[in-house]
Amino acid sequence: MVCRKTEIIAREGWAYIAVFALLFCLTLFLGFSFLSVVFAILTLLFAYMFRNPERVPDEYDDMSILSPIDGRVKFIGKVFEDKYYNKEMLKISIVNSLMDLSIQRNPFDMSIEKSLYIHGLNIDVDSKKADLLNERVEVRATFENRDILIKTVLGKCARNIYKVCPNFKKVRQGDRYLIVLNGKVELFLPLECRLNISENEKVKGGESIIGYFMHDK
Repeated sequence: MVCRKTEIIAREGWAYIAVFALLFCLTLFLGFSFLSVVFAILTLLFAYMFRNPERVPDEYDDMSILSPIDGRVKFIGKVFEDKYYNKEMLKISIVNSLMDLSIQRNPFDMSIEKSLYIHGLNIDVDSKKADLLNERVEVRATFENRDILIKTVLGKCARNIYKVCPNFKKVRQGDRYLIVLNGKVELFLPLECRLNISENEKVKGGESIIGYFMHDK
């Protein structure tokens, strides 16, 4: 299924922008110049945080893996995934700051088996406890019969993870899926995937190719 959200500013941010814009007009009308400047800044800040540009992948390849979100690669390595699959997988963790683009995109075409929204805290995502205690979305999926897990973990500067698209069973690479203003996205991939990124590297969601699935022999 296709999910296209092409507004210049994501509609999930319209309410915040409208409130601050209204307060700006009101304080300007009443002559409260300092407050009007504050509300003008907040209006522009939220418009920036919810910006929704189009993204074009660096290349088109059926086996490519796009970065799901803007941010910095925090971790790459083998881990034992014991909640869903009970096996070793390749984990990639990308941390998204408050000023990074907040739109999360599907990293590849996939079939969704289970999507779970878990309510929780919003402690710093660098804490080891964040993966267990923070508010998060966990998506279990497959790509051509390969097991995939995608976790989106809320950070300390945000209050909600916004779901942009309905619960489709099949989704397309590059389509928008979530909005997270601050947090991290963790990909759990098959061990045989070939990566072309390194830790501390900056990536762009829906644009940067971070790796490839290997063709079946």
